[in-house]
Amino acid sequence: MDLGISKAINSGNGNAILYTALLGAMVANAMPTPFDSIYFRNVNKLERQFDAGEISAEKLEWNVAGQYYLWTAGWYLALFTGVYAFGGKYKNNAKVLLALVAGGLVIGTVQRNIQFNKEVEKRKQKN
Repeated sequence: MDLGISKAINSGNGNAILYTALLGAMVANAMPTPFDSIYFRNVNKLERQFDAGEISAEKLEWNVAGQYYLWTAGWYLALFTGVYAFGGKYKNNAKVLLALVAGGLVIGTVQRNIQFNKEVEKRKQKN
């Protein structure tokens, strides 16, 4: 699997790859993904188990942290696999990636809105 990275580095464009990766990571961490919805659902279940005394504080925190990285890595693996599977030229790959990210943004935003609305409902019930 040749991604062309060594060719770019050898031609003197190594810093461009580094800058692109850092900018991509910055943007990627600012956008919700469809896998965020899985993470939020699982964290909610873990918190309920903790509140019921079924799991310890340590298990709660380790699971929350582990799942955050698991689902985040899973999303980017899915993106990479999708783009790589389509193959083809840069413009086609860029379009596929943008479509996948846009879909993730929409689904993730809807999921976050649902989570926010549920929190508002809980606060209203307490008052």
